[in-house]
Amino acid sequence: MKVSMRFKDKILLLFLILLSMVFIPLLSTMNISSTSNLKAYNQNFLPQILSPKEDFFCVLDESTNETVKIPDRDFLYGAVTCEMPALFEEEALKAQAVACYTYFCRERKKAREFKKEYDITMNSKKGLTYATQEQMKLKWGNNFETYYQKIKNCVDQVFPEVIKDDKDLILAAYHAISSGETESSKDVFGGELKYLTNVESPGDKLTPGYETKVEVSAENFKEKILNNYDNITFQDDPSQWIKNPIRTQSGMIKQIEICSANIAGTEIRKIFSLRSSNFDVNYNPEERNFIFTVRGYGHGVGMSQTGAQYMAKQGANYKQILSWYYPTTSISKLKSA
Repeated sequence: MKVSMRFKDKILLLFLILLSMVFIPLLSTMNISSTSNLKAYNQNFLPQILSPKEDFFCVLDESTNETVKIPDRDFLYGAVTCEMPALFEEEALKAQAVACYTYFCRERKKAREFKKEYDITMNSKKGLTYATQEQMKLKWGNNFETYYQKIKNCVDQVFPEVIKDDKDLILAAYHAISSGETESSKDVFGGELKYLTNVESPGDKLTPGYETKVEVSAENFKEKILNNYDNITFQDDPSQWIKNPIRTQSGMIKQIEICSANIAGTEIRKIFSLRSSNFDVNYNPEERNFIFTVRGYGHGVGMSQTGAQYMAKQGANYKQILSWYYPTTSISKLKSA
């Protein structure tokens, strides 16, 4: 009887061993599968997860109200396309790529700190912020392959470099054409940043479109001002309507007096669709109109894109361009890219 029980025990033990040989590998496979599913789940919902490795942008397309995820490098191809002409020098395009990447990485970091549902916005119908390859083809036509490869190569050579002030990503502001000297962030944005200061940019004065003129009849001038400031009383003589412009070091109008009301130069720019806030305005009594003479294009802070092109043509590389327009900063690779 004892021998029989021992034999049964051995049979049971052998049976359990056989079961373990079958099910342990199966359980192991099931665990691996579960881990893979968890990673896929996390990847699908990374916009809502604050991860130390950010390798895509979650972008809201305001024209469709849809949110898309675009890998960093691919995003940069489309962003540079929107911001700078493909005909520009390669070193200027590289500088633009680094400035773009810095700017949007900074925006992404802030968005995820505040747990927003998206990092940045774009408008695919207006071609703002980001362009797809299909949109590039429409824009460039037969030159698509040449221009796309040029921008792609420039981005690939600098990615994932960013501009930093100490250890922080800078506010890499840029604009089309300065007045010949860039503006201080303190005068335009209201906050003082040591790397967004007045910098000479003489090449801008040589570019077509540096100076533009806008003519506005006295009646239209009055109407547009009253549409925005209804408490202003206009005198009969239009030559007395505009007085006492207050300018920044670079010449941008910070404030100007319109019939005793002090109005910011940025507001005048917006009301009359001027290319910048650096302007003179004169009244012509014979034509009974105002003539705005405008210098530059954009807010004037940070890197001048035209200035970057001029420097590149003079032999400067992208690092020299960036250090000129963003003094006291350094360039390094983004660790999370």
